[in-house]
Amino acid sequence: MKGSAVLAVMGAMLYNTASAAQLQVEVRIDVQRGCQLVGTTRTAGIEQLGVLDFGSGPRLDDPAGPLSAALISQRQPRLECNPDTPYQMRVDGGLHGGVGEVRYLVTATPSSKPIPYRIYADAARLIPLPVDVPVSGRVPDTGSVDLPLYGRIEPLKDVPAVGRYSDLLKVTVTW
Repeated sequence: MKGSAVLAVMGAMLYNTASAAQLQVEVRIDVQRGCQLVGTTRTAGIEQLGVLDFGSGPRLDDPAGPLSAALISQRQPRLECNPDTPYQMRVDGGLHGGVGEVRYLVTATPSSKPIPYRIYADAARLIPLPVDVPVSGRVPDTGSVDLPLYGRIEPLKDVPAVGRYSDLLKVTVTW
C-alpha cells in the first residue's frame, strides 16, 4: 500500500506541474501623410468645380458697392487630410489672362472692353488669390479644409457693352 500511495502522490505532483510560455506580438501601423479631395468626382482630366455667377444687370457703376459672387456648386469641395498636412491652392489667370490680383471677363464682341474682377479665398474677401501665386496652408486638427472661391467686381467708370461676359479658371490644389 505504501508503494501505491507514493505513486499516487508522485502522479498528482506530476499532474499539477504545468508548463507555460509567454510570447509577445508587436502590433503596428505606419500612418502616412495623405489627402483626398471630397465633393468632386475624380476622373481623368479637369473637373468642373462650379460657377462664380455675378448675376445680371444693366450697369456696373453702382456707387453702393461691388458686385459679389460665391462658388455655386452642388457640393462645396474640400480637402481631407491628416492634421498638419501642408497644402497649396493656385488659380491661374483664366482664359483672358490676368495680372496681380486682377482677371478679366470677356464677351464674344471683340470691340467690348473686358470687365476686371478679383477672386478671394474667404467670404469677407480679405484673402486675395493672385494670378498663379500659390496660397499655402496647413490642415487643422479637424482634418478638413474647405476650398471656397469668392469673386468681386468693383464699380466701373465705364458702362460695359451688352453681352455675356465670362472667363474660365483653372484651380490647382497640391499637398
